Amino acid sequence: MRLSTLYMFKNSAENMSQRVNDNNNVYLKLSAGKSVLRASDDPKAATDAVKYQDALAKLELYSNVRSAARGTLEHEDTILSGVGNLLTTSLTEKIVAAKSETYSDDDRKALGAEIKGIRANLMDLANNRDGAGRYIFGGFKTDSAPFDSAGNYVGGDVALKQTVADGTGMQIGHIGSDVFGDIFTILDKSVEELTRDPIDKSELDKALSAASKAVSEGIERLGKTQAELGTNLQQLDSLDLSGDVMINDTILKIQSAIGSDYGTMTSLIMDTKMSEFALNASMMVFQSMQKMNLFNK
Repeated sequence: MRLSTLYMFKNSAENMSQRVNDNNNVYLKLSAGKSVLRASDDPKAATDAVKYQDALAKLELYSNVRSAARGTLEHEDTILSGVGNLLTTSLTEKIVAAKSETYSDDDRKALGAEIKGIRANLMDLANNRDGAGRYIFGGFKTDSAPFDSAGNYVGGDVALKQTVADGTGMQIGHIGSDVFGDIFTILDKSVEELTRDPIDKSELDKALSAASKAVSEGIERLGKTQAELGTNLQQLDSLDLSGDVMINDTILKIQSAIGSDYGTMTSLIMDTKMSEFALNASMMVFQSMQKMNLFNK
C-alpha cells in the first residue's frame, strides 16, 4: 500500500503542530517556575499542594502571633524593670531614711513629698499602654486604666492568653493586682503620716513598717512575674526554632508537589532543549514536504 503525498503532508503538519504545543507547554512551565500549572496536570500533586499551602499558612500565622506575643512580653518586661528600680532603690532608700531618728519633722515632710512623686511614677508604669494604646496590666480590659487615682485595681480579673502554636497556649500579660497589690494605698498612708503636722510618731512607725513590708512583697511579686516572662520568652524562642524548620520543610513539600523544586526545574530546562530539537526536526520534515510537487493518488 502506497501512502499519498497529501497524507504524508497532512501527517507532517499535525506532527509539527503537536511539537509546537509541546514546546510552548514546556516554556510555560519553565517561565511559571513549576511543572504543575493546572490540577489536571497532576491531580494528586495539586491536592497535596493545596494541603501543604494550608499548613504553611497556619504555620506562618502562628509565627506572626509569636512575634506579636514577644513584643508584648518584652514591653512588659521593660516596664517591670522600671518598677523594680523604683521599689528596690528609690522607695527602699526613702523609707529607711524616714525611719531614721536623725531626721527632723521638716526632713520627713520632704521625704513624704519624694515618696509621693515616686508613687506617681509607679502609677504611671502600672497604667502603662503598649504601642497600640492598650493597657498592659488590665487583663482583658485593655481599653481603660487598670488603677484609679486612689490606687485601687479596677482592671480585668483574667490575664491575656494567646495560642502561639498548634495546641500551645501562653499567658502574655499579668493583671495589675498580681503585680502591684495594694502598694499605692499603703504608700498614700505613709505620705499622709510623713506630712502630718504635727507628726504622730506612733502612727508614722506603723505606716512606714507597712510600706516597708509592701515594698518587700512587691519585690517578691516582681521577681516571680519577671521569671514567668523569661520562661515564656524562652518558650517562644524554642517554638520559633521548630516553627522555622516546619515552615522550610513545608515549603519544600509545596515545591516538590507543584514541581518547582531544583530537580524538576533542571529537568524542565533539559526538556526545553529536547523540545526545541524535536520542533526543529519536525519543521525540517514539514518544509521538505512542502517542496514536493508529486502527489500520488
